[in-house]
Amino acid sequence: MLLTLAIALTPIFLLGGIQAWMNAEASMDMRRDELTNEADEAIDDLEQNLATAESYLHFFAEEIRLDGCGIVYDRLSTVIPSLSNVVHFDNEGVAQCTAIGEPGFNVSIPDVRLRLASGARTVRTDAFYGPVSHDFLFAIHERIDDAFGQFDGSVSFAINAHQLASFLHSRLRDKDIDIAIVASDGKVFGSDTFEQIPSDWLDELDASETSLLFPDHNIDGHTHDVVIERVGAGGFNVLLSRPSPGIFSEFVIAPATAIGLPLFAFVLVLAAVWVAVDRLVLKWLSRLKRITFIYGAGRYRIRAGESFTSAPEEIEELAITLDQMAEKIEIRDASLRDALAKRDAAVKEIHHRVKNNLQIVTSFLNLQSRQVSDPGAKSALASARHRIDALSIVHQTLYQHDRLEAVSLKPFLEGLLNHLSEALGIEDLGISASWDIVEAERDADDAIPLALFAVEAVTNAIKHGPEFGGSIRVKLERVTTGDEKQLVLSVRNTPDSSEESRSESTGLGAKLMTAFSRQLKGELASGFDENGDFLVTLTVPDCEASPA
Repeated sequence: MLLTLAIALTPIFLLGGIQAWMNAEASMDMRRDELTNEADEAIDDLEQNLATAESYLHFFAEEIRLDGCGIVYDRLSTVIPSLSNVVHFDNEGVAQCTAIGEPGFNVSIPDVRLRLASGARTVRTDAFYGPVSHDFLFAIHERIDDAFGQFDGSVSFAINAHQLASFLHSRLRDKDIDIAIVASDGKVFGSDTFEQIPSDWLDELDASETSLLFPDHNIDGHTHDVVIERVGAGGFNVLLSRPSPGIFSEFVIAPATAIGLPLFAFVLVLAAVWVAVDRLVLKWLSRLKRITFIYGAGRYRIRAGESFTSAPEEIEELAITLDQMAEKIEIRDASLRDALAKRDAAVKEIHHRVKNNLQIVTSFLNLQSRQVSDPGAKSALASARHRIDALSIVHQTLYQHDRLEAVSLKPFLEGLLNHLSEALGIEDLGISASWDIVEAERDADDAIPLALFAVEAVTNAIKHGPEFGGSIRVKLERVTTGDEKQLVLSVRNTPDSSEESRSESTGLGAKLMTAFSRQLKGELASGFDENGDFLVTLTVPDCEASPA
């Protein structure tokens, strides 16, 4: 649900992002325009100041050429405060007249003489270090010609760079703005913030036709917005800077609002939906889940409806429905348990009656045996009596067992063998009997033929063993052959020394054991082992009893 809601609100978030980008661009334009307007006004003043200096230079050119440098300087030093020197250069670029210092020095920028000689009337130079004033200067040169119109040198005004920048400072209305003059090599004059600007800024300015804004430039941990604009065709550039607006300024708040409000609404809606879903749905579903686990464990007496009175109506109805279902299941389970108990009692009663009837049959056989004098007949009746006794013991063990649908073989076979030992008088015959039975469960339909097989095997072991003494060992174990698990029942006894072999016995006991092995889908084997004992084994699949 939250994912669906997030997808549904995404277009609004994207539109807010686009609006934030547009606001940021507009904010950038506004910041540049504010500084550019200030720069334009400063450039106008600077251009007017330089134009005035050029006019004076043109007006006094002839007087300067006639070695009037000092006179002109004295006249104009108050009119042009940034005027640093007045110089006359010949056509070789050597000073012939200077207001400050001694003549004879060369023009500081040789390229100026070449440009004037090539026909330029006026040249504004880049900043240079004045050899006389020992300060950074800009210069304005005007070409002078001889009587034949040939290049005859130049007259020049040297303008102090720092004083020119101070003039610009005096013209500013916004005291937060710092203004300075920038030479073509990036050196800054008249700034309290900058001494040098990156060369790539000037490269960008040369490639641009307008002023450039460099926002959020970090200087000593403080950010500044910087605008650079070119002044005319000379080497002059004007730099304006001021601290960048803080996070609470309109330049930041407007873009942040455009993206922040949709984002805030986006998060708020998600949070509200999450809280609503959690309190109205998920919390109650979690309780219902716990209730279903409890019901799954068979504990139907717990009622969920009482704890769901404050839940939404639909969930409360679901809880009440679960209560009703649990109540019906509890009634049905009680009925099934009662029917199962009655069935178990009936089956136990059947086993008990069968056992009693078999004992009656045994008593009849005992009475009949006393009336018979033929040894062969007596032996046959005794064998029949032993088998009926064994079957009686099986039924007795079954009705004494707690579970009727499955039989735990260890107590079942141990009890059966103990009863059989007493019935056959094994101790009186001096036979050492022992059994080792593994823990395993089988269906009752399998346990009975398995028990009867054990009875026949033990009975045959006594019958074909010594008249007195010897041993009988019964073992039930698990074995694994490849991926197949099996149960192996083995009966090992000391044979009668007068017998040569019993491996090919065809008596009734052998036939019964063969029948039981087929019933169990097992494999029957018999023969003498390496110690001379006779060994009978029955191997059957290891199938656990089916659950009740």
